[in-house]
Amino acid sequence: MGEQLLDLVQAAVEAAKSAGADYCDAYASDTIENSVEVERNSINYCATIHDQGLSVRAFTGGGQGFASVQTLSLESAREAGERAVAMAKAAHPDPDFVRLPEPTEAEPVPELFDEQLAGLGADVFVEWCARGIEEALSVADDAIVQGGASAGYGDSALASSTGVALTKRGSSAGLSFYVIINRDGDVGTYFEQDMARRLSDLEPVGVAEAAARAALDQLGSSPVPTARVPIVLGPLATMSLIGAVISAAEADAVQRNRSWLAGREGEQIASEVLTVREEPLVPAGLRSGEYDGEGVARTPRALIDEGVLTTYLHNSYTAFKAGVEPTGHAARSGYSSSVGISPSNLQIQPGDRSEAELIAEIDNGLYIAYAGISPNGITGEVSTTADFGFRIENGELTAPLSTTLIGTTGEELLQGIDAVSSDYREEPGLILPSLRIASVQIASEG
Repeated sequence: MGEQLLDLVQAAVEAAKSAGADYCDAYASDTIENSVEVERNSINYCATIHDQGLSVRAFTGGGQGFASVQTLSLESAREAGERAVAMAKAAHPDPDFVRLPEPTEAEPVPELFDEQLAGLGADVFVEWCARGIEEALSVADDAIVQGGASAGYGDSALASSTGVALTKRGSSAGLSFYVIINRDGDVGTYFEQDMARRLSDLEPVGVAEAAARAALDQLGSSPVPTARVPIVLGPLATMSLIGAVISAAEADAVQRNRSWLAGREGEQIASEVLTVREEPLVPAGLRSGEYDGEGVARTPRALIDEGVLTTYLHNSYTAFKAGVEPTGHAARSGYSSSVGISPSNLQIQPGDRSEAELIAEIDNGLYIAYAGISPNGITGEVSTTADFGFRIENGELTAPLSTTLIGTTGEELLQGIDAVSSDYREEPGLILPSLRIASVQIASEG
C-alpha cells in the first residue's frame, strides 16, 4: 500500500507544480483504528474506523494554500494539488516563508510496524477491558473503572517538489484505566496505562489492578500545612513537567514571543543535574521515526544538556525564518492537519541514587506520583493541585495528600532540581526517572 500512496502524493505534487506552485508537498495515509471504551465498569463503545485521505500544501508567491480529499485516486490527488495552488494564489503572501526542505538521508529505524498487533481484532480489546474491570474489582469491589483500549496501524507517504519521496508503515496500541473508589465521601483515584508499538512490548495484564491499588492507597488523605518543602516527582509527574518544558521550546511559540523560553536558547534554564536527550531512532520506540513530518532526517541530540537549553525545536518554516537548518521536529497528526512541531522520544538521564534513597533524605516534604505540573507555556507560571501523592515524614511515605496547591514557576522548579533517581519508568523509547526539587511553595487547608 505504501508504494501506491507514494504514487498518489507524487501525482499531487506534479499537478500542483503544473498549476504554478513554487513549492509544494503532499501527504497521504491509510489507517485502521480499533477502540473500546469503558464507562462505570461497563464496555459502552466498540468501534473499528478505516480512515484514508490525502492533502497538499502549496506555496505561490509566498501565499499558502491547503486542500485535502478522502478519496485515494489519481484524479482526486491531482485535483487536490490544483485546488491547493488556487488557494495559495488567493492567500496573502507570508514574508517569513522561505522554502521547503531538501531531501536528507536518515538511518533506518526497525520495528515500527508489528504484524501481530495489526492482526488483532476488536474482540481482543474487549477482552482486555473486561479483564481490567475484573482486576480493579478484585482489589476493591466498590471500584469504579473508566478508560479503554485501542490500536492503530497503517501506511503513509510523503512527497515534495524538492524531491522528498518517503513511505512509512506503523502500528501502536495502548490501554489506560482510571479507577475511583468512594467510601462515604472519602475518595481515592488513580490512573495507569501501558503503550507500545509491538504486541510483545505491551503488558495489558495488571494495568487496572495497579490503578486500583494506587486509588486504594489514596483513601484517608489529609491536608498539609502551608510551607516551603522539598518534593519528589514520580515518573509520571516528571513526564508532565519535562514534556511541558520541551513544548515551550518549540520555535513557533518562541518566534511569536509566546513562550517563557524565548531568548533562552543556549542558556542555563535548569540545574546541572538535568540532561534530557531526544532519541528518535530507538527500535520500536513510541515516537521513533527516521524522518519528521516534512522528510527531514531525525538525529539523536541533547535538548537540555546539564541544564542548558541547547536548541529550539524547528520545522522548516521556523528554521528558515530564523536562518538555521530544520531540526527534524516537523509534525503531522494526520492528512487533514497542518504541519506543527513536536519532539520524538524523550529520555531523562538517570542519576546515581534510587528514588527510595532520595526520599530517605527528606525529613518533611511531599511525594507527587501524578499531577499536571506543567508551566504555562507563555508565562512559565505553575499553579496546580497535587491530588495523587503522599507526605514524606522522616524519610518515609506516610499519609496520602488531600488537595494541595503548588504555586511556583517553571524556572524555579528546573533550577531547584537537586537529584535525579537512578531507577526509572521505561516505556518503549522513553526513560522517566524521578526528580527531587529542593524547595517548593505549597498551600493547603491545614
